[in-house]
Amino acid sequence: MGDQDVDGVRPPRRAWVVAKQLPARTDSGGRQRIRAVIDTYAEVFADVQVVGFDAWDDWREQLPAHVVVHPVEAPQATAPAVLRSSVFAGKWYSGRLRALLAQQVRGRDVVHVDFPQMAVNVPADVRIDVLDMHNVESDLIDRRLRTEHPRARWLVRPEVARFRRFERAVVRRAVRVTACSRRDQEELAAAGVQSLFVPNGVTEPAGRSPQPGTASALFVGAVDYGPNRAGLRWFLDEVWPAVLARTPQARFTAVGRALSDVHPREAGEPAGVAFHSQVPSVDPFYDAADVCVVPLLSGGGTKIKLVEAMSRGRAVVTTSVGLEGLEEYRSAVVVADDPTSFADAVARLLRDPAEAQRLGKVAAEAIAEDFSWRTAMTPLRDLLIGLRDN
Repeated sequence: MGDQDVDGVRPPRRAWVVAKQLPARTDSGGRQRIRAVIDTYAEVFADVQVVGFDAWDDWREQLPAHVVVHPVEAPQATAPAVLRSSVFAGKWYSGRLRALLAQQVRGRDVVHVDFPQMAVNVPADVRIDVLDMHNVESDLIDRRLRTEHPRARWLVRPEVARFRRFERAVVRRAVRVTACSRRDQEELAAAGVQSLFVPNGVTEPAGRSPQPGTASALFVGAVDYGPNRAGLRWFLDEVWPAVLARTPQARFTAVGRALSDVHPREAGEPAGVAFHSQVPSVDPFYDAADVCVVPLLSGGGTKIKLVEAMSRGRAVVTTSVGLEGLEEYRSAVVVADDPTSFADAVARLLRDPAEAQRLGKVAAEAIAEDFSWRTAMTPLRDLLIGLRDN
């Protein structure tokens, strides 16, 4: 009888959230966003099924009873999946995930897909009600190749083009599309796609500690994400030595997932640098920092780590790419795009704790009201209420 029970009454609608990466202790920006999305679905629907990669048990225990998590082992690309979509989407294929959706999704279920790549796992007869783009991924990949791997770009151009066609087919397949930055909305609109703006937010700190005044700089970011890895390498190689030349007592700490895989290098790292990977909490590191750096040379969407650093009341030095999607906050951060000006900005703030304190306070006040996750998810919450009641 499809979605009708024995009395002919339709049961309440159930929601499925298909996530590329489930939240983890060392949350990246993307993991923070999907956690906020899951929390929003849990507010609206009485039955929420979450399926994705890399869950951790403590996170599931924090969820209400009506949210069920189906963690799936790492994706396993197959030749048919790659041929259907491209290498960039096919690498996220999981036969188990696809089979689970094929067997358990009912006709009236609401299906949310997190990142267009994950649509490679959604059977053709399953409707995608909401597609959260995060970024226009094909554009993001092309920009990363231009800045990080210019020689490789020419070799993989056909795959980028295939992925762009797949991505646009997924966008057309979805009933509603959400984007997290105005720039991505503009990119989608240029392709004839209307989208709903659901911005990024930030997890509000329990409290803001005063800056210690110890000439300490901090980077927070998962370096298994290409733009973070390239930006950190640029900062270590081209910026930090110049900071030390200006401020010999300065110290720099990098914190984030997968740092232990690439740092420190066998060839050695600059002086005054410490690396911490897979930490249980980033709070102590923010507490110990005077200045946060977001040295991105590529990337898309709103940079959650920049918002997070601002919310902690830390002075922030970033690039124009790091500020994309947050241009209205330019007066609350320092923007520098070349190694010399970036080093000048970091060293100046490390030498002047009062100015770093002032800028951190400006940043925290600017972010406080606009970037709570609950506020950011309001457009999605309104959309889901409409879907639930339809």
